[in-house]
Amino acid sequence: MTGTTAHPGPPAPPPRLRHRRSRAKALTAVLIAFIAIGVIGISSTVGFSRVVHHFTENTADFSGPAGPEKDVKIIPGASLRTIGRLLAEAGVVKSQGAFVNAARKNSRSTSIAPGSYKLAEHLSGTDAVNRLLDPQYRILAHVVVPEGRTSKEIIALLVQQTGIGADKFDAALKDPTGYGLPDWAKNPDGHKSEGFLFPATYDFEPEATATTVLQAFTKRFKQAANSTAITTKPGPQGLSPFQVLTVASMVQAEAKRPEDMPKVAQVIYNRLAKHMALQLDTTVLYANGGIRAITTTPAQRAIASPYNTYKVTGLPPGPINNPGEAAISAALNPAAGPWLFFVAINPQTGETRFAVTAAEHAQNVALFRQWLRDHPDYK
Repeated sequence: MTGTTAHPGPPAPPPRLRHRRSRAKALTAVLIAFIAIGVIGISSTVGFSRVVHHFTENTADFSGPAGPEKDVKIIPGASLRTIGRLLAEAGVVKSQGAFVNAARKNSRSTSIAPGSYKLAEHLSGTDAVNRLLDPQYRILAHVVVPEGRTSKEIIALLVQQTGIGADKFDAALKDPTGYGLPDWAKNPDGHKSEGFLFPATYDFEPEATATTVLQAFTKRFKQAANSTAITTKPGPQGLSPFQVLTVASMVQAEAKRPEDMPKVAQVIYNRLAKHMALQLDTTVLYANGGIRAITTTPAQRAIASPYNTYKVTGLPPGPINNPGEAAISAALNPAAGPWLFFVAINPQTGETRFAVTAAEHAQNVALFRQWLRDHPDYK
């Protein structure tokens, strides 16, 4: 019989051995998984602790009492977080988060203004927010400038109230464009700012300079110029805006009551139309150094000056003070009437009489002189 002999192959591995190896691999995988889970758990616990610690550390708050006061400056455009950081660095609050959390609970916190503040150390976040919203903690030079003050008087007031030296203002005044004087300001040398330092209430930061202070005045003047239309409305008798402002300064000096201002302006225009000398004591006092008095002396009225309206016909060369909005409006909108004279018969109340004839005016002047005799100590 012919054929091929069959040889048996290698023996198959025992089924039990393969099962043992699979189980070992499974156990190893499970062990690795448990180890990984443990490591992750430990890491998560540590990370969570760090987050909690970080959050707690950055929202820590003072509970009082407040410490010593210190000056803190809030920069323009600062966010609540930036303000919180600045306060924390200054020791005002314990953490940035304490301030931010308190600010977010106060709807007014968005109105916190940039500037310098007098705060205290160790404030709670809530107290810090409240103080930044309270005007009494702002560090400002509060300056009230009445109507009718000369530039010289205003500068003296500013030196006193702001602490800026007179020499700084003198230097700033020499550069009219630097503090925004209008192009139509045509005052003679030495009187450039006269008429343009608008009387109002101002608040100045400690960092203010002479130039920035003067800029605030001329900025406010331009607002008044726009509201009164002094640069756009034709002036009476074809006067320029600068000449109208000059009339306004005389109206401001002469009229004690707002209701008399339009009539005083009309007297000035009536006299100009008749080429009569204005004969205003206020311009004479300005020519004599800006002194303040109820009336003038013969010697003062004899001074040689373009501001002496007893000797010079027409308008003086520029304003004699810094008028307010009411006086500017009166100079632009005078009352209709034929008056050529006026006199305050009671300087204390400002009661003023107007007259058309010299005889009528003489009677009013007699009342004024009687009042002076009755009040010898009034200045």
